[in-house]
Amino acid sequence: MARTLVLSLALVATFSSASHTQVGLRVQRVNEGSIRVDGMLRDWRGVPRVSVGQGADASMRFALGYDDTGLYLAAEVKDERYVRTNDFAPDEDGVVVTLAFPTRGGFETNELFFFAGEEGRRAGAVSIGAPGARRLRRVADARIVERSVAGGYEVEAFVPWNRIPGSAAREEARVAVRLRDVDSEARPTVEAEPATATLDPRRPELLPSFVPAGGEHDAIAGFLDRQGIPGRRPRFDLRGDVQGDGSPERVVVVDRYVLVLGPGYREGAGFDFAALPVGGEGDVLSAELRDVTGDALAELVLRIRQGNARGNRELLSVYAFPGTSVAPLFAIELRKATDEGHFESRFRIVSARGRGAPRLEVTAGRAEGITPERWRETASTDAEPILLPWGPALSRTYQWDGTRLATVDERANPRPWVPAPTPTASERPREEAAPPPPGAAELIAGVRRERRIPRDVRERFAQDANVAEDPRAERLVVLGRTLVVVGPGYRGGSGYFAYELAVERDDDLLDVRTADVTGDGRGELLVRARQRLGDVTREILLVHQFARDGSFPRLFAAEVARAHEDRRLENVVRATGHGLEIQPGTSRGFDASTWRWARSDGSDGIAPILLPWSDRPVRYVARDGRLVPR
Repeated sequence: MARTLVLSLALVATFSSASHTQVGLRVQRVNEGSIRVDGMLRDWRGVPRVSVGQGADASMRFALGYDDTGLYLAAEVKDERYVRTNDFAPDEDGVVVTLAFPTRGGFETNELFFFAGEEGRRAGAVSIGAPGARRLRRVADARIVERSVAGGYEVEAFVPWNRIPGSAAREEARVAVRLRDVDSEARPTVEAEPATATLDPRRPELLPSFVPAGGEHDAIAGFLDRQGIPGRRPRFDLRGDVQGDGSPERVVVVDRYVLVLGPGYREGAGFDFAALPVGGEGDVLSAELRDVTGDALAELVLRIRQGNARGNRELLSVYAFPGTSVAPLFAIELRKATDEGHFESRFRIVSARGRGAPRLEVTAGRAEGITPERWRETASTDAEPILLPWGPALSRTYQWDGTRLATVDERANPRPWVPAPTPTASERPREEAAPPPPGAAELIAGVRRERRIPRDVRERFAQDANVAEDPRAERLVVLGRTLVVVGPGYRGGSGYFAYELAVERDDDLLDVRTADVTGDGRGELLVRARQRLGDVTREILLVHQFARDGSFPRLFAAEVARAHEDRRLENVVRATGHGLEIQPGTSRGFDASTWRWARSDGSDGIAPILLPWSDRPVRYVARDGRLVPR
């Protein structure tokens, strides 16, 4: 069998990077066992490398890879004079990889020093230390092998993750690579140190992002792009055996979706997904993989929140992975809340003794602010109804019977509420008319309650426009970062749409407006958002559509402004009835000689900013669910 391409690494523009250089090190996950650390680099043949430095001295081409066990390095170094001692100290020649991992208090930063040995004289070493440390400590279980070549050397190495502090958060890491070139053993000083980025020890978050790519990451990125939410980070990223193939699958909850994939899932050639019945990722409250059927395979156990203008509820939902889909298995209401108060049930999974399926125990809790006399509700049909604190059952136990989670035990409530006798016809009061559907203000207030948006967060960008469903106008407002859409013709006038826009801070949302850019007679949403990337600020235009199937895909994204210090370049955007026109616009302080950024190729899904000194206006038209250049 042909060996799988194990790595693809490049300097790439990243939408969420905090680096002032606007690049990330994109590292593809490798298959365990696909790289042999033998110094020959044959496993890296054909893999793109990143270059630092120039010429015959103090330059390098390198590549990085990783798997669940550790980090891999391959480097081809050009060095006219190779300085090495038995001390393997920081002031010797070597390749340095800086890794900063997020912690609750900021970032934990360490540097890995890869010291190539000398063939026939001494073996190489891998050491670790804090930035600027004068003494390093050897990394246990690390492997490094070198090979001398004309004008320098090649080195291949591996470092276990469990030897790098903080590496559990590696996919959120910041990373930089540099070549340290020292001129003399007697007076070792750094002669040159070309690098992918410069480390400010006080601001490690400004280093380029560690950007996972390939395999599962590319599949997830492609899915998110098709859903119009590129760059979204998983809210929950779980691993467990859901297929019985002996290797763990990856189960990701991102935005409103669940994805399952892995090297053994669908033979590594595909994935499955399901849309969750929630308004946004903030409504997924918890997620874990647990075996609830007793077959030694994991199911996904979620706690989710749903709401409307009348109140909200929380459900426990269980999903299975039969190999062809993400299938809902079971759901039960655990909490209900209205303006008057709330009540909820307690829930736990009790493992079976020996063989057998676990038991799911639900126990009624107490009510606060709600009385049985005033509670009126039709029992749920899409989930097991909540146990009412005053109902006939105090607790209920469910267990897998081979086809479903069935009730196997129930404990009666010793003090159930008994309603008063039904009055006779002569005693019965006149029936009141059904209440009218809630208005826009009431629905928007419901979003505030459900998402716990403080009252002092004012409504912004309020407007009335026809964007969805029937020809009547909907009401659009933004609460903080949450876009809310309501209307008499939207979801029967009793529901709403709530979507959290992907910005870091509320004030990064610069403008939200509507315009018909597809020619269908309804407005699309044009969002202008600010991104702070170290000492650079850029503005992104995002175009979303309310699709007829209820989804909210992204049609287009482009960088339309960039500022650095007192300089600013801004494009001009004009919406037409059949698309968008973007013109290069004006520049204050920037010209061809002072513009220091490489042109993006748009591979991150964001069209590059137009430059007044080199670009012409571009027209974009709607085609196949996207806005594309005409």
